[in-house]
Amino acid sequence: MPSPPITPDTFASVPANRLFGFVLDSMGTDTAVVSLTPTADHIQEEGIVHGGITTALADTAAVHALYPGLPEGASMTGIELKINFLRPVREGGGDLRATARVVKRGKTVGLCDVEVHQDDRLVAKGLFTYLIMARNARP
Repeated sequence: MPSPPITPDTFASVPANRLFGFVLDSMGTDTAVVSLTPTADHIQEEGIVHGGITTALADTAAVHALYPGLPEGASMTGIELKINFLRPVREGGGDLRATARVVKRGKTVGLCDVEVHQDDRLVAKGLFTYLIMARNARP
C-alpha cells in the first residue's frame, strides 16, 4: 500500500500538529516548510518558547520533506537528531518557520537538514536522521 498523500487538510488532522499549532506551508520534492505562531502556551519558565517545541517543529518539517519520496509500502521513524539553538524564540517576535531539505535519501536511512527562522533571524539549525522500513516493521 502506498504512503497516503499529505495535504494541508491531512496535515492539520494530525493530533500533534493541532496541539502545537503547526501549519504545513509548502511541500515539494525533498523540501518542506512548516510554521508556527508562538503563543503563551509555548513559553517555558524563562519566558521564551520551549526548545522542545522548536525541535518538534524542525522534526515535523524534516519528516514532510522525506515522507513523500518513500517507496511504496515504506514507513519511517526518527533515529537521531541534533539541533543547535542560536537565539531565543519569543512570543510576539514573529512566526517560526522550519525549512527542511533532504540531504541523503538511501534505501534504509534518510538525512534532512533544517533551518528554523523567526522572521528573518536564524534561531535553530538541525540535522535529523530517519530509518526507512517496511510499513508494518518495527525497529
